[in-house]
Amino acid sequence: MKMKSKILFVTILALSLLCAHFTTSYIPEQTLVIGQVVVNATAVENTNLEVGIFIKNYFNYTITNITVSLNFAESAPLTFNSSLLGQLINGNVTLNSTIQTPLECDFTPVNITDGFMTEDYLEFNITQLEPNTSMIFYYNLTSDSVIEISIPYADLTYYDNWGDPQETHNRNRILVSFISADSPINTVLPQWNLGKSISAAWAWVIFALVPAVIAGLSAFLLYFRRR
Repeated sequence: MKMKSKILFVTILALSLLCAHFTTSYIPEQTLVIGQVVVNATAVENTNLEVGIFIKNYFNYTITNITVSLNFAESAPLTFNSSLLGQLINGNVTLNSTIQTPLECDFTPVNITDGFMTEDYLEFNITQLEPNTSMIFYYNLTSDSVIEISIPYADLTYYDNWGDPQETHNRNRILVSFISADSPINTVLPQWNLGKSISAAWAWVIFALVPAVIAGLSAFLLYFRRR
């Protein structure tokens, strides 16, 4: 009986080590990720809502001749207002010199060598993006009407390690809302699924007072358990 138990134990141990080997040796598929992100998806009509376009290069090689474009032609009343390229003046803005994207969090500054923007179209070019690096580009959109609408996908074209042209687009859909200036909804306070905001007093109770009470009670119980 003891011999059978030993054999069973050795078998389980061998299978565990085998699974651990495959787990630690697994390497995620190399890929290129493009997406868009917003800090606050709600803004008052005729004001700016900031959006970031990010690119993450998980390839083991540098991609080159990168072009990012975003088209609002079929997304009225959404329009571009400004971006890293500059403020929209007289219906358009054109980049006349090389600029860099911001350095923040895990995002690396990269050179933008060319770009232009109109009220409904944005395009910019990046020379290259090295392996395991990420970048982000900010733009501001606005709407002169109260609306809830999805931001269109951003398209990306580039050349791979073999000099072949490739293309992709972001797969995350972002829903933004522009509300009336006299709307009762507070865009700063947390929003429930019903679309109603909570009062500042209840916000303090839920997110400050309740956690403090729980922490104090936990410390009190832990103190008496140790005695």
